[in-house]
Amino acid sequence: MNTDSKFFRYVFVSAWPLTIFLVIPVLVILSIRLNIQFPLVSTKSLFVNNICLLCIIACRFLRYTKGIRKPIRYGANLSRPQKDAPLVLPVAEARGMLENAGYFFAAGGSYGEKQDRGYLGITLLYAGLLILLTVGTWDNLRQFSGTLLDGMGPATKLNNAKAYFKINKGILAAKLDSLPQMKVVNQFMPGNDYPFAATELALLSPDGKEQSKIIQPGDRIRYGAYDIYMTRIIFEPVLKITNRALMPLFHGPVKLSPLVQRVGDYSFYAPISYFNLDGEVYYQPEKNRLKVLMKQNNMLIFNSEMLFQIDQQVTQGDLILSCEKMGQWSEIHVVRRRHMALLMFGGVIALIGGLLRIALRPERVWLEETAGGCRIRAVGSGAKRLLRVDL
Repeated sequence: MNTDSKFFRYVFVSAWPLTIFLVIPVLVILSIRLNIQFPLVSTKSLFVNNICLLCIIACRFLRYTKGIRKPIRYGANLSRPQKDAPLVLPVAEARGMLENAGYFFAAGGSYGEKQDRGYLGITLLYAGLLILLTVGTWDNLRQFSGTLLDGMGPATKLNNAKAYFKINKGILAAKLDSLPQMKVVNQFMPGNDYPFAATELALLSPDGKEQSKIIQPGDRIRYGAYDIYMTRIIFEPVLKITNRALMPLFHGPVKLSPLVQRVGDYSFYAPISYFNLDGEVYYQPEKNRLKVLMKQNNMLIFNSEMLFQIDQQVTQGDLILSCEKMGQWSEIHVVRRRHMALLMFGGVIALIGGLLRIALRPERVWLEETAGGCRIRAVGSGAKRLLRVDL
């Protein structure tokens, strides 16, 4: 391969082409944050993007690794400066002074380099990126992430895909056979002991062993290659709002999530919307009390409370509110564990390499014989300082 070609420098040297591979990850993040689907942006395109970047990083790492023991690493045609300066010294004398200072010259004696640790830095940078991309891509291929809602009652088989209402998995994801049964033993509402609620889970493995633990949001239970954790307690009342003519204005389940800070006595909340109606639903689990506010065209038309399983319905003005049933669920996530230690190791290696490359710049020099001595081009300050030239 012609190492002096533009294609070679574009693929193996220049940093600018790597920025192209940031476009799809940024669009994926924006699509999630803004809930917008961009054309041709998906998990598959992200996977292809990462595989292509991985191949380029691997090629660059091999190239730089191969050049570590070479006296000439960069080559005369890479980033040759345009600006030069005259020297009254003959080429041979200038080259001798540079060689004594640690420069190595290529055949012909017109181009030389001084070996620097910055080259090792760029090699470490690509080594770290290679570890990050390889481990990250493998984890994405093997990933499994499932979300389910479960309440107190019979055990749920986590190895049954139908138990999850949301699943995200890679094309090489393992079967779920190793996952246990899970039983919600108890649920704890937000309070002094558990500010954001908690759930006591029991995991029942096929060999009869039981693993039980109370987990809050942020806690996890490790089971084999998987992490099982809870994000929140959800109450799900099925509300029905009609007018006096029994025309339904709203009818359906409402998922109430824990409030970061209580509103009065209420600790759970959800907004609702239906055509030109906007509303808010609050819930106090300690007393089974619901509060519903409804607005139409920004005008409050309903503001009332009801006790679940005690009040059959509540009437205010022209509206009638009833709660048909109430679900109480723990939102549970089952996630295949990523190799975080390897990812952190790759990140540290890449950071160290990048800092070395920034701190230690290459020392390179070009000499050209002239009638009165020679002309010099240089990258780095070593040759300029040694030969006392200003470039």
